[in-house]
Amino acid sequence: SSEWSREQDIAFENALATYPEDASDRWEKIAADVPGKTVEEIKEHYELLVDDVSQIEAGCVPLPSYNSSSEGSTGQASDEGVGGKKNGHNNESNHGTKASRSDQERRKGIAWTEEEHRQVLSLLICF
Repeated sequence: SSEWSREQDIAFENALATYPEDASDRWEKIAADVPGKTVEEIKEHYELLVDDVSQIEAGCVPLPSYNSSSEGSTGQASDEGVGGKKNGHNNESNHGTKASRSDQERRKGIAWTEEEHRQVLSLLICF
């Protein structure tokens, strides 16, 4: 399929948030908000996103290490990005391994910040 620019990805994300799943003509409305993309390309991009989320939820993608300080997503975590990546390289020794069951349980129900959400979406788009 065709390449997606960062601007198109942002427009896609915003349109997904704007038009709920039960909206009439949802895909046409989303395509109208994403310059240069057809309804078919929008649907394909969405299916890829759903597949990526399913892989993450199935534990096939390692969870990032979150800064446990009270500062939240500020400080070192925001300088390095999700998962301790800096300059495109992972700084952690357990890259490619599943997080422990206790880590997964600990993170359940903790809402992501807006910045963390953007970082996850940008990583999904890279795949």
